[in-house]
Amino acid sequence: MAKENRIKLEEDREKKPSAYEKVKEFFTYYFEQRDIEKALSMLSDHIFSVGTGEGEVAAGKEKFRSLLQEEIKLLSEPIHFEIDDYIEKLRGDNCWDCLFSMTVVVTIPEGAQVQYRMRITAGLHLEEGEYIFDVLHASEASAHQENGEIFPLKLLSRWRDNINEKTKADILELVGQIMPGGIVGGYDEEGYPLYMANERFLEMAGYESYGEFEEDIQGRIIHSIHPEDREFVCSALEHSFRYRDQYEIQYRMKKKDGTYIWVQDIGKKTSDSKGRPAIISVIIDISEQMERQKTMEREMALDSLTGLYNRKKGEERIRRALKRKSQYIFFMLDIDNFKRVNDIYGHDQGDKVLQEFGKQAEKLFRKEDTVCRMGGDEFVIFVYDTSDVNAIAKKVESLSRQYCDMMNERWPEAHSTLSIGGVVSDTYYDFMELYKKADTLLYKVKKTRKGGMMLLESEDIKDTE
Repeated sequence: MAKENRIKLEEDREKKPSAYEKVKEFFTYYFEQRDIEKALSMLSDHIFSVGTGEGEVAAGKEKFRSLLQEEIKLLSEPIHFEIDDYIEKLRGDNCWDCLFSMTVVVTIPEGAQVQYRMRITAGLHLEEGEYIFDVLHASEASAHQENGEIFPLKLLSRWRDNINEKTKADILELVGQIMPGGIVGGYDEEGYPLYMANERFLEMAGYESYGEFEEDIQGRIIHSIHPEDREFVCSALEHSFRYRDQYEIQYRMKKKDGTYIWVQDIGKKTSDSKGRPAIISVIIDISEQMERQKTMEREMALDSLTGLYNRKKGEERIRRALKRKSQYIFFMLDIDNFKRVNDIYGHDQGDKVLQEFGKQAEKLFRKEDTVCRMGGDEFVIFVYDTSDVNAIAKKVESLSRQYCDMMNERWPEAHSTLSIGGVVSDTYYDFMELYKKADTLLYKVKKTRKGGMMLLESEDIKDTE
């Protein structure tokens, strides 16, 4: 598996993993074609992007759009790029982490060319058959560092002739105290046998002593890394060390209590006093940052009242699913007499009705289906890749019965029911086309028999308008 995840672009162009082609496609739109809309079409609405400039931070597609528009105003000409040192890891089902270097060549107005090199980390996931970028992070080598430095601390070598060993040790101790993370080292051998760990690292990982840490990991740093991340870490280090003696990666690290934290690992090749090859790393706990990112992603995708997908995220998921050539059903659901719930029982109880309905709907359908609140008392349920229409129809009817039973028991005076219009098809429609077809059926239901359901093939709906 590790060999499959490592590719050498110059030697084997036909063995690139699938995610590579999408990475290349995105940057072709971005740099060479300077096509804003095509580039944006490959991004999640909740993209997190960090560029190399101080203000180049985007949380969300619209912020990214603004940055891209500003950039193209300044430089509209195509930018040549080359990707190398590419490596990827399958993080989970249909989710990839990609790490690579990129060289871009910019032609400035005077005609001269400027070459610029950066390192890029990208996160992609496959959603309804489409590759979507959710994370992009670009970095460059510090202008204040020289080759061979993991930090801009050349002061030690510059003062080599003027300071003794004790002073060097004192300086390193001070540096260790002000760094945001701990330091750990392992020999560059299988499993990375433990070489050293400072007090800051041990404290961060929850260990009381070096010996305790060494015993817990059986003397090998690989055992402190989450099992699902070990192959990626080994692969990333091996690949990075082919071209340079430094690396920068993120992964999950085990603490003494068995829990895991997300860490940023910035490391460099070195050797011990006997010349034995080793790796020294600075480990920074980024768990809070990762949790904030996940929380923001969830909040931006979900309806704050019901916990279902909000309209924006629901449409995004449905639009992608519609591109697949499989049968699907698009349901529109409207709560009848919802105004009576608010008028009789109060708006707080109206909110409670929506929340309880959301829970009922979420329990009945698969994670890959889309249940979203379109607004007010209107909901959409989208079920794709289904061959048993009757089974899905019965499930929706069951949802309607559950809702009616709940209302009769807890809010009986409202006489509230569910009206449903559903479209069955295997044909691609624009989201709004499908929405209008379902709305046509829903309107007929509400006019003739509230609380009922009408489900038709898409081509038959025109006869009902």
